[in-house]
Amino acid sequence: MAHFDFLDKSLNLKINRLSNKLCMKLYILFFIFLSMNLFSQPLNDPSDWRGITDQVMGGLSELIIQHDDGVFYMSGNVSTDNNGGFVRLSNRIDINNNDFVGIRFKARGNNEAYEIHVTLKGLKIPPWSYFSQSFDVTNEWKEYEIFFRDLKRSSGFSAASMKAKNIRDLSIAGFGRDFEVDLAIKEISLITN
Repeated sequence: MAHFDFLDKSLNLKINRLSNKLCMKLYILFFIFLSMNLFSQPLNDPSDWRGITDQVMGGLSELIIQHDDGVFYMSGNVSTDNNGGFVRLSNRIDINNNDFVGIRFKARGNNEAYEIHVTLKGLKIPPWSYFSQSFDVTNEWKEYEIFFRDLKRSSGFSAASMKAKNIRDLSIAGFGRDFEVDLAIKEISLITN
């Protein structure tokens, strides 16, 4: 009997070691998956995005938003007539911390300059104040990374500071001059360090 007790203990020890190794591998896989999600947050769900134009304040700009196979298409025109001058593809995002440092996306278009616009939560004077950074597109896909620290204040005052958790809206915009909008955007995500 003593011989079988030894085998039982030896077998249990081996099973425990294998179980511990399996648990460790599962933990490692879980943390790898978790860290991949912490380094970027995709923003590709078309139901989270909406088109906005200067028509909300009497402008004459026009915008059509389409989504097909993971790509957002913006087409229309920006008109400065009647005190207008913008079209935006906008996402009201919910960020609860300051881990995100910017936005990454791929874009192509009609050899024009477009902008990333960020509006903050809280008191703003005037209420439409925002932060922005421009990017130029060509007819070839190009990846862009725009960091929040590089955004410039458009005008006015905002009680909140430019930190990720203070962001209310993130937009891709045609802005400030008369031109035809023809922009394709894909693989949009927030990025961390």
